[in-house]
Amino acid sequence: MNTPTPEPHTRKTPSRRTLNVLTALVGVATLAAGVGWLVYSWITDLEVPYFAIPLVLCVPVIAAVAFRNCWD
Repeated sequence: MNTPTPEPHTRKTPSRRTLNVLTALVGVATLAAGVGWLVYSWITDLEVPYFAIPLVLCVPVIAAVAFRNCWD
């Protein structure tokens, strides 16, 4: 008896251009949220949390890479 072997299910991935655009949008949105929080805390507390400035610049990169790795 000749039974066909089931082929592994391949997951459909977005195109490379779409993935690049979405990754950039995630990074920009995270940066905008961080800058918004920084400005809001500066206005409400009347002081800038200097420890947060490097975090606001680094977290968007981490979020974009984590988003990108969902499809890799």
